[in-house]
Amino acid sequence: MPQPPPPEAQPDKVAQTVSITVQPGYSLWKIARDTYGDGILYVQVFEANKDKIGDPDLIYPGQIFELPRQ
Repeated sequence: MPQPPPPEAQPDKVAQTVSITVQPGYSLWKIARDTYGDGILYVQVFEANKDKIGDPDLIYPGQIFELPRQ
């Protein structure tokens, strides 16, 4: 029977996210393209930060988003 990996080999929640500070000219599409390689994944950025985003078309410089790693 396979053994589970030791606790030090399991990623923790902090290592599973990345923080990004919105800069002028950023959009959810651009953030997703730069982070995940495909702009259509902007939905993941939105879902992870919907408590900070009222309208996906309106994000503001200085906002800090947590992006799940893939």
